[in-house]
Amino acid sequence: MTWKSKSSGAVRRLWPPAEQIGNDKSLKQGPWALQPRERPQPATQEIPVLAGATGAGAREKLDGLMQQMRFDLSRGHHLEAEPLLRERLKACRMTIDDVEIVRLAESLREVDGARRLREEREAAEAAGAATSSDAAAPAA
Repeated sequence: MTWKSKSSGAVRRLWPPAEQIGNDKSLKQGPWALQPRERPQPATQEIPVLAGATGAGAREKLDGLMQQMRFDLSRGHHLEAEPLLRERLKACRMTIDDVEIVRLAESLREVDGARRLREEREAAEAAGAATSSDAAAPAA
């Protein structure tokens, strides 16, 4: 890389002499101060690989997803377990057959607040419909 001098034209960027690098503590000046020094790339691994640094397998991903969903549903997520599971599987790019999705959603039944509310509402509507049909039957 070059820079243009007003008096002498293009000048090649240079590094300072080796003896000047270690002794001189003053502010570096000259064309070498404008260019960052090349850093050698390490030939070996200098940091340890942590446990879990490699990608998780499909089973581990699914287990983590189920733990996350159990927590979210216990905190009152607005979706039921099955649609939420389908949404998260799509986001994780995992494919599971429908039977397995239904089975996993059933395993989250005790923490699925949206499903409990829906079932209570359906039971109340069915009870209301049953009492209104019982009241209409003797009148006929």
